[in-house]
Amino acid sequence: MDYKIIGHGHTAAVVDMIQVFFPNEKYKALEDNEVSLRFIESRYENGLISARFFVDSKVVGDAVLLCHAADNAYKIKHSIYEVFKGEYKPPWGILTGIRPAKIVSGMLNESLDDEQIISHMSEAFLVSADKVRLCIEVAKAEKSILERSPEPDNSYSLYIGIPFCPSRCLYCSFTSYPVIKYAHLMSGYVETLKKELDYVAGLFSDKALETIYIGGGTPTSLDDKSFTELLSYIEKRFDLSNLREYTVEAGRADTITSEKLDIMRQFNISRISINPQSINDKTLVKIGRNHTWAEFMEAYDLARAKDFNHINIDLILGLPDENEIDVENTFKVVTTLAPDEITVHTLALKRASRLKEELSENALAQKAQMEKFLSLSKYYMDNFSYKPYYMYRQKNTLGNFENIGYRKFEFGCIYNVKIMEECQNIAAVGAGAVSKFVNRETNRIERAFAVKNVDEYIGRIDEMIKRKAAAYYKAAEEVENYADN
Repeated sequence: MDYKIIGHGHTAAVVDMIQVFFPNEKYKALEDNEVSLRFIESRYENGLISARFFVDSKVVGDAVLLCHAADNAYKIKHSIYEVFKGEYKPPWGILTGIRPAKIVSGMLNESLDDEQIISHMSEAFLVSADKVRLCIEVAKAEKSILERSPEPDNSYSLYIGIPFCPSRCLYCSFTSYPVIKYAHLMSGYVETLKKELDYVAGLFSDKALETIYIGGGTPTSLDDKSFTELLSYIEKRFDLSNLREYTVEAGRADTITSEKLDIMRQFNISRISINPQSINDKTLVKIGRNHTWAEFMEAYDLARAKDFNHINIDLILGLPDENEIDVENTFKVVTTLAPDEITVHTLALKRASRLKEELSENALAQKAQMEKFLSLSKYYMDNFSYKPYYMYRQKNTLGNFENIGYRKFEFGCIYNVKIMEECQNIAAVGAGAVSKFVNRETNRIERAFAVKNVDEYIGRIDEMIKRKAAAYYKAAEEVENYADN
């Protein structure tokens, strides 16, 4: 699908909306005098935003909206929506951002009631009433979690990225290195992490550490020695007396052993994720999980036997070749296990994943089927007393849907809420990690990105620390302090 932009510079807004209606196609920008067999033209001229869809040089759809400024990205999205809404009305309307519930949180803070929020979201962003109600429920759950948190200006969270996995899953685009090939880097990687952890500990020495989240990759891919060394160093360098949550993504059943669980108990890990994604063994083979459902059950039962009482299970809807029967069987079985949280993802076709490269070889669910999958999800979550407490969206998900974290009772991941609401400094260390520093007075957010390659991360650690320092002081608007440090 090609596109042409005239009179404004909002390329991202145009491409985002094209992706909603024409997912997983290639997108090419045309010059003013160029044409192609099929393209969308987005134009700002004389106070009007227009969108036209050309096929074989003929206009087959158009829309014109009054707009007083060329920088109104929402009007640009709206015009494209109007062209294609006859074929499909996206439930999220023109919202393409990752954090729709954060918008609703802002409206709740302004004391708008539910009906006012539904009206505004429907009119301004064309979001369906059902999705707005979901946002409201999530935003209220997030608020209840945040109200129990310490003052954001006096606290922070720590993310530690471990970029190793037993194998690379079909859909994965995260920084991840197969253990069989990269095990020799583990020791050096942990040593390098220590240097970055030292910097963070000093930077936030006057703040309370509220949550720690060790993700990846698969952190439990580390050998027992390296895993123990990392957790021991965290305990040594940080004041954990105010810690409210300590998560380890033990995502792969093939990395969970009795010894690993004992190590986590020793260091007071309070929350773990064990993620089957599906109960279907054929699916697990196809997506490269390298473990069976029976092995997942062994790991889950072992964790419960060792008194882990806050366990999350991740599931993915829309995995290759799965149908409604497969999805329903997964929910039937998983809900009987009564995990403390269930996170339901819709499959995303990430640019750097094997799935994207092998798209023609996999049968994937279409919009209508994804809607059925999500209906099944809601049915089982409702009937087993799971409530949504956080949500995020990704580009290129099947059907343009959402990912939802469900919790039982008082459970829920504090870190996930913090990262979605962007209300607290989050220092992230490791290859591919992204730190986020927040100035709540000015609403300024600065990010520091680490290189993804493990060898580069180890070799350029001083540069990674400098990036973190620059972002931190820039967010705080204390550039002169950065120069001094």
